Amino acid sequence: MTQDRNNTVSASVMELMRCPHCRGDLAREGRDLICRGCARRYELHDGIPLLAQSGSSEQWGSPSDGVTSVAYQGSFQKSGIGERYRWRYQRRWFKRCTTRREIGRIERLLASQPRCGRLLDIPCGGGRVSGPFAAATDLLLQADLSLDQILMARRIMGSQGRVVWFTASAFMIPLKDGAVDGVICNRLMHHLPPGVEQERAIHELLRVSARFVIVSYYDHDSFKSLGRRIRGRHRGHTLRRRDLRALAERGGAFVEVDVPLWCGGSRLRYALLRKSIGPPTAPDP
Repeated sequence: MTQDRNNTVSASVMELMRCPHCRGDLAREGRDLICRGCARRYELHDGIPLLAQSGSSEQWGSPSDGVTSVAYQGSFQKSGIGERYRWRYQRRWFKRCTTRREIGRIERLLASQPRCGRLLDIPCGGGRVSGPFAAATDLLLQADLSLDQILMARRIMGSQGRVVWFTASAFMIPLKDGAVDGVICNRLMHHLPPGVEQERAIHELLRVSARFVIVSYYDHDSFKSLGRRIRGRHRGHTLRRRDLRALAERGGAFVEVDVPLWCGGSRLRYALLRKSIGPPTAPDP
């Protein structure tokens, strides 16, 4: 393991990590990590760096455009959320089928790309779909805003390959540019309101990836989304496929594959964003 339970973080992993606020280098100081740039300190919990920064656009210096995901973030940091989240997907047969289908979709997209030396799974969500990912990479990095989810993921993953865990927000990923070959971002985008938050998340995912990002999202133009709008049941934020293409282009990538979870009318879709030549541009404020 690149992390153990004696609060040690390997030198190779430390080289990848950056302060989520200023992107300065992190160093060990006692039992904490300290940023050499802004001097912020970050605790370690049982060997897990606590680098998550809750909040919305004020965290990265952009004006808010209205609705934010702050309430959602708070709900996923409650004690016991990892166990409750996992149980919700295990107790019903159709949820178990959905999990298998999600894993299958992600595995096929991963298989379409050269093998990864380093792969980031954010948010890892208690490791619900993460089991096969360790076999697809030499080093799997699992991150989530919730420490409870991270602890659950560590219990589920056990000794499956070389894995490192840390808490992180997808808005401020504590990794250097191009730190990993690929990123998997499953079931996050529909929790983020359209506009500044969705754009920031896509930009950060592409920033830390050298090659590709696999991301799920709710299709605004799907039959299910249309039906929910007609019935007034607006649960989860949606994204149009053309808007995802535009976000990818502004982040220095293009949509190589975009497939539904089940059939053409499925609400949940999986897209593979492949990096183009050149660094990503900064998102519009």
